[in-house]
Amino acid sequence: MAAEARTRLNGLPQVDYQATLSAKLRIAREVFRRAGDDALLCAAFLEWESAQEEWLLPYSVFCALRDTFGHAEHWRWGDLAAPTMDRLRAMAALHPRAGGAGGEGAPLEPSPVAREASFWRWLQWQLHLQLGAAARYATSRRVVLKGDLPIGVDKGSVDTWVHPELFRMDKRTGAPPDAFDPNGQNWGFPTYNWEAMSRDGYAWWRRRLAGLSQYFSAYRIDHILGFFRIWEMPEGTTTGLLGRFRPSVPLWRDELEAQGVWDFDRLCEPFITEELVEEVFGEELAPLVMGVTEDVGHGRLRLVSGLHTEELICEVLGAGCEEGALRAERKGGCGYSASA
Repeated sequence: MAAEARTRLNGLPQVDYQATLSAKLRIAREVFRRAGDDALLCAAFLEWESAQEEWLLPYSVFCALRDTFGHAEHWRWGDLAAPTMDRLRAMAALHPRAGGAGGEGAPLEPSPVAREASFWRWLQWQLHLQLGAAARYATSRRVVLKGDLPIGVDKGSVDTWVHPELFRMDKRTGAPPDAFDPNGQNWGFPTYNWEAMSRDGYAWWRRRLAGLSQYFSAYRIDHILGFFRIWEMPEGTTTGLLGRFRPSVPLWRDELEAQGVWDFDRLCEPFITEELVEEVFGEELAPLVMGVTEDVGHGRLRLVSGLHTEELICEVLGAGCEEGALRAERKGGCGYSASA
C-alpha cells in the first residue's frame, strides 16, 4: 500500500496535497487496525495521552464528530455545539459501563465516535514521536528549526469549539484595501477576544507556545501587527471593504461637522448610482444588479430589504459578483459592494 502510493504520488508533476493526505491517512488507519489494542496500551502512549489530555481529548473527539457530521461547522452540531470536558471523556470512553460516567453496570461496547477518536489520539502520538525525532536530529547537526505561527484559527476548529469565549466569533480578520488590492482581504477566521484571554494570564497562548517549543527553537509569528491592531470585518462579508481597525480612535460627529462634513449617510451607507453600477458591472450585468436595488431619490439607489451582507448579495447575484469585483480591481475601483 505505502510503496504503491509513494510511486504514484512521486510520479506526479506537482504535489497533490489532498491525494497525499488521503493516502497517508489510509496507511495510518491500516497500521492502527493491525496494531489492534496494543496501539493504545503502550505505557509510553498512555503516559503521553494523560499529560496532553487538555488539548488531545477535545481534538480527537472534534475530529471524530467532524467526520461523522461531514463538516466542521460545530455551531450546527445541536447539543454537541457546547461541550464540557466530562462529556468529552464520556464520548471518548473505550470501556464504557452502563449507568454513564462512573457507572458500575455491565461493560458496553465503545461508540463509533469513541473508536474514531482513539485513532486520532494515536495518530497525534505518532506525529509527536516523528517530529520530536526530526527536531532532535536537526539539533544534533547544529540545525535550528523555526516554526510558523499563523495569525488566527479557523472558525470551524477545535479551539473555537471548546473555547468560543476566547474569540469574537461574529467577526472576521483581514487587511484593508490598498494599492495592491482595492477590495482588501478577508481571511475568514474570527478575531481574538484579548480581554477574555487576559483574564487567565493568556493561558491559551502559553499552552500553544509551550507545545511548539517541544520541536522548534524559534517562531515566525505571522502578521504580528495584528496582535496590536487588527482589521476586523463583521460576519457575512466576503471582502475587506467593510472592516475597521480594532482598537481604533473614533471620530466624533462634532469633529466632522467642524470640518464641514455633514452628509453622514454618504460616509456610512453604500453609495450606489446607476452610473456606478454600469461602470463597475458593465452593460450586460448592470440590469441584474439594478434588479436588486430601489430608487431613494436624488439619483441614489439602495439595496432592497434583506440584502444586508456581502454574502447575501453574492448569493443573489451569483457570478456577477466575481466579475464585478474583477472589473473594479482592474479600474482601481471599490468592488461590487459599492461602498463609499
